[in-house]
Amino acid sequence: MADKQANPSTTPQAATDRQPIGDDKSLSDIFRSMKRDGQGMSALGYDGVLRTFDAERNVLDAVGLNPAQIREYYDGLPLPERLRTADGRNVSHWDMFHPDAENVPKIFTEEEKARIVARNEEMFKRGVTTCVPGKSADEGGSKA
Repeated sequence: MADKQANPSTTPQAATDRQPIGDDKSLSDIFRSMKRDGQGMSALGYDGVLRTFDAERNVLDAVGLNPAQIREYYDGLPLPERLRTADGRNVSHWDMFHPDAENVPKIFTEEEKARIVARNEEMFKRGVTTCVPGKSADEGGSKA
């Protein structure tokens, strides 16, 4: 990932370099508006930023979520402790597109992918189609 020492978010420009977000937008609207490719995924980082990634985990798009949108993302699931005070609107545009490693989903090995597919098939046989209640598999994405 990017070298944080080269981070321009420490300059006065950073305060004006924030991505505007409609606090009234639903999570579904945000998901639909984000850039994506057919091979990537989406994930909410510990910084409160929802990102879409390509298969190599390059950031395609990023939106800073407000606390209500973060809670909506985890609707029906326990909210991780680190996200309880997160507000992605406070993250600079540069940091949104150059996240710390902890905010980038892991690239799975072929063996790990096979285990995940097998587990998902087993869950499907049991009637579970997504891990997030009330969301489609396309919206569910990866959880941080």
